[in-house]
Amino acid sequence: MKTKKILIIGVLIATIIFSFTYSVSATINPDDYKPGDLTASDYYKPFKFAGTILNAIVIVGVVISVVSVMILGIKYMAGSVEQRAEYKKTMMPMLIGMIMLFTTTTIVGIIYNLVTNN
Repeated sequence: MKTKKILIIGVLIATIIFSFTYSVSATINPDDYKPGDLTASDYYKPFKFAGTILNAIVIVGVVISVVSVMILGIKYMAGSVEQRAEYKKTMMPMLIGMIMLFTTTTIVGIIYNLVTNN
């Protein structure tokens, strides 16, 4: 009985998957594609976008890091001896994560500055 249900479900899933697949037979001539000449501003658009994303990641990372350290510091100061021991355990992975965030974004920022020649 159980294998019959599994077989029916499998057949239904296969039917649904194969009913949504489409076959397209199109011929594309590469000679038809004639891109315009790229200007310097077109070349640097992806780099500017990447710089914007990098800055956003750094800003969000700094804000989250500072807020979490503040909250953990207040809890550490107000906590008992047992709670302080627990906070010390959670503080180390958090500090390692912050160090990884800042070193990674710094390295990516250096590469970004070398590529864009800023």
